[in-house]
Order: sequence, then structure tokens, then C-alpha cells
Amino acid sequence: MIFQETEGIYFCSVLLFIVFVVIEANHSCQCFQIDQSDEFLYCSFEYRLRIALGPGGDLMLTSRIRNTNADGKSFSFTFAYHTYFSISDISEIRVEGLETLDYLDNLQDRARFTEQGDAIVFESELDRIYLGTPSKIAIIDHEKKRTFVVRKGGLPDAVVWNPWDKKAKAMADFGDDEYKRMVCVEAAAIEKQVTLKPGEEWTGKLELSAVPSSYYSGQLDPDRVIQDSTVPEDSIS
Repeated sequence: MIFQETEGIYFCSVLLFIVFVVIEANHSCQCFQIDQSDEFLYCSFEYRLRIALGPGGDLMLTSRIRNTNADGKSFSFTFAYHTYFSISDISEIRVEGLETLDYLDNLQDRARFTEQGDAIVFESELDRIYLGTPSKIAIIDHEKKRTFVVRKGGLPDAVVWNPWDKKAKAMADFGDDEYKRMVCVEAAAIEKQVTLKPGEEWTGKLELSAVPSSYYSGQLDPDRVIQDSTVPEDSIS
């Protein structure tokens, strides 16, 4: 997290780095929780992350951030689950569920545009923040006949990123050809900062799963949203 003070309100950015791979699980849901309390230069807060692996291999993450400032000051933050997905080939996948939405293009100083395609496909470097996104997004991998499904709650935005070849070669921690086998689709709260008064708490949820590639975003069960996750709500209180 990075904090700064603006007009008496503290600001921070939160990124969680996650690499999602398909996990075969035939047992009951496995859960564990990470609790962290920190006092930065400007802000005191409590952060809790609950991680649950469902019997079908679904990965469920629930983050909670609480303002524990004793000085009565609020703070604001942005948040993203930084999820990398392993794919067959970047040129063969589609990201569905973000069509017709506005986005901020990080390659053009966050200029605002509207998505014109019926799905996002990759032909060059792409780095966008989609705004007001739905609760579920599909990443369709035709070659592997698999679709990753991203379900989220409390996170209105979605970041889509692939560095392509030139930027991949310039990154010290990125193999020259690794951009072909990954895509980053993040559930996030970026455009509008989350502001917490002392004692207030924010929750952001993410569920990742893999289904047969015949599925696309419009076929996903509309009643199965992140609020109906198999993770008990009171288990992270």
C-alpha cells in the first residue's frame, strides 16, 4: 500500500498479485485467513484476506480493509486483485463481458474511450481500465477449450493488460516470449477511490473458476454472483 495525504484525507493504493492456474480439487472447501494491521506514516488500518479453495477448484478471495485511525481522519484508497491467467496463446483468446463499456487507456494518458468490439482481442500491447463493469467476466481460450470466469463484488472496475513483445523484452522480470502465454484481467476499484471514516470497513470479493470453453459471458448463470459464494459471509468477521 502507498499512502499520501490530500486535503486531510489519506490515500493509498492496494495491489494483490495472484497467478491463477487450474487446480483439481475433489475435497471439501479449504480456507485460510491472513490478518494484517499496519500503521503507516499517515494512516492506521486493518487488512484481512480470506482465501478459500472450493471442491471444484474455484478460488475465492475476500479482502476487508478497516480504518483504525485514532485521530478521527478518513483515508481513501484504490484496490486491485492483480490476477495473471495462464493461456495457450494471447492471439487466440477473447475477453467477454466488457463490450460497450467506457475505459481509460493507460497507453494514452488515461484518455477515455468506449469499447466498440463484441469482445476484447489482442493484436498489440493493451493496458486499459474498464469502468462500471458487470459482476462476471469471461476469458475464453479456444485452443485449450477452457474459459476462465471472473466473478467479483465491491469492485466496479476491471483492468485488462498484456505488454506484447517490445515491452516484454524491456522488463527484467518478464521473459521475452512470456507475453504470449498470459493475460492480466484484474477486478479493481480505481476510477472512484474508496473512502473510509474511522471505524468503517470495506469489502472486495473475487471468485475465479474454469469451465468448458463452450461457455461465454452471456451464458453464465446470472443468479450465481459473488454474493452467493460458498464462502460463509460470517466466517471472516
